[in-house]
Amino acid sequence: MRRLTGAALLSALALGCAPGVPTLRPDAWFPPSESTASRRPLDCSDLQPPAPAGSVGDPLDPGRGQALQQPSNLGTGPFRLVWSSTVSGARLEWVAPAVPEAKNLWLLRVGDSGRCVVGTWNAPQLGFQVIRHAFWNEGKLEIVLLGLGPPPRHGWMVLLTDGSGFWSGLDSSGGRPGALVAEQAEFRQEADRLRLVVLDGGRTAALDFDGHQFASRP
Repeated sequence: MRRLTGAALLSALALGCAPGVPTLRPDAWFPPSESTASRRPLDCSDLQPPAPAGSVGDPLDPGRGQALQQPSNLGTGPFRLVWSSTVSGARLEWVAPAVPEAKNLWLLRVGDSGRCVVGTWNAPQLGFQVIRHAFWNEGKLEIVLLGLGPPPRHGWMVLLTDGSGFWSGLDSSGGRPGALVAEQAEFRQEADRLRLVVLDGGRTAALDFDGHQFASRP
């Protein structure tokens, strides 16, 4: 039976970038004294197909399959490590601009000589304020729930990764990633099923996870 790993269901984390929140130094991944020539080449060639695959929302640059030597390769401005995880044996870092309600998010795979971009997330209007996540199928999947915009009713989006792929966990018909609007949303395990439970206006609805996305049961 598939189970959520220990501490997999997390309480909501407020992710607004308050004063004093640590940011990544432009050279955070390697000491300044280490020469670029001494590092082994970074191989991201297995992350196929390249961008715009692995993009939830509008594609970002750098996109899927690109190699990064330092946080400064992400672009201008400060960035922060939002959280890190290990999925299917791959060390991952989730990095965002160090601003309140960031609208961009990069999923990076950690390598000996840098980072590979596994996927990116972008929201055109509302940035994320709340996050919940779970590990499923014995740590082979990480499932992330983003709460967008201010309360009382957030927009909710689901992101999934198996360590090499990155996709939306809600129906993405029409070419745009799926989203829900509700007061609350959370993951719940019921027997060997994982469900996304949505609460809004005193009503409750649930979507079942089929191994790839959350959807209503027929």
